[in-house]
Amino acid sequence: MSGKHLTGFDILCLSTQDWDDLWTRKQRFMTMLARNGNRVLYVQQEMHWAGYIVDPVRQSYRLGEFSRPPRKIEENLSVITLPLVMPGFQMFGAVNRLNNRFLAGYLKGKIKEAGFCRPILWTYTPHCGDLIGGLGERFVIYECVDEFEAAKGLVRRETIRELETEVLRKADLVSVTAPALFESRKDRAVKIILSPNAAEVEHFEKAMSAETKVPEDIAGLKKPVLGFIGRIAYWIDLELIHHIAKERPDWSVVLIGPPGGGIDTDKLAGEPNLHWLGPRAYEDLPGYLKGFDVCLNPYKKGDLAEGCSPLKLYEYLASGKPVVSTDMAVARDFEPLVKTAHDYDDFISKAEDAMKEETPDAAGQRIAESHKHSWNARFEQMEEAIIEGLEAKDRSGI
Repeated sequence: MSGKHLTGFDILCLSTQDWDDLWTRKQRFMTMLARNGNRVLYVQQEMHWAGYIVDPVRQSYRLGEFSRPPRKIEENLSVITLPLVMPGFQMFGAVNRLNNRFLAGYLKGKIKEAGFCRPILWTYTPHCGDLIGGLGERFVIYECVDEFEAAKGLVRRETIRELETEVLRKADLVSVTAPALFESRKDRAVKIILSPNAAEVEHFEKAMSAETKVPEDIAGLKKPVLGFIGRIAYWIDLELIHHIAKERPDWSVVLIGPPGGGIDTDKLAGEPNLHWLGPRAYEDLPGYLKGFDVCLNPYKKGDLAEGCSPLKLYEYLASGKPVVSTDMAVARDFEPLVKTAHDYDDFISKAEDAMKEETPDAAGQRIAESHKHSWNARFEQMEEAIIEGLEAKDRSGI
């Protein structure tokens, strides 16, 4: 190892997101590792045949891509796609074992093809326990970024808990993004750290710059503009969004982001002041934030929200804009910089308070807080923990 940086290693990342999906810590960390001189093979999310049948248009590329050479993103970083597997692997342990047996052979071939030697296995999947120990890896990192037991779809809580427990026990290092995830997993992990999400602070600070232009598609909307940026998925409270638009017809409510699974988009129709713009380029997001008067974090209350560390919350803070959130653990941690609401009407009331109380000093305080939560700081924390774990493992001769 060289100094305090992780460099010169081969890293196999088992992700729960495709590379071209909305960027999260997965793509960021793998890019940072590659630019530090590590060779990275990013494995896109595991997809089963049922998911392909439900969404054949978006998933059709998987049928052939798994057999093609890795897609090079940049120097030291390539992406591969797994072949489709049997559905039900998050419901039945036996199905997951069969899938992993099949995937193990495929991954071994890709590791050999890439010329990797004793790679670090960096996984985000809670059901890869059967793979650990069979890929020639020297060190295993499991980053738990969601409460998978509360996920919707072909998921059984008891099965996910059992599968994830195996991963927790086998991993040399476990990183979780929320205190609730830490508390529920600390007794099942050998080594665990808390590493919340973060933001590219300098990028989102551009929302406060006079040079940043508000995009035309929201520049002409009636003020005030209340906005959300992120995936429109089942964990977002669309009924709350609709309630705000209905109860305050003189407000403009804007949603920016792609659709996810399990949502009823009809709830986003019917109110003339409710505008779902779809996804927008990352480089344009500061302009949209500049056009917002209040940023919204409208999660549905429950286990998923309590175990979540929303990227958007850190990005909102970096923009300096007022923020109103569902009452959830990570938002409470940022009070009073973030206002938390207990019900729908309280959400509207807190938004009104946020606009009335806004000052340049308040914006400055939010930006100052965001500097404690940069991706560079999070990455350095991970590097330090991994280097410490690798050195300990080398000393023990394991």
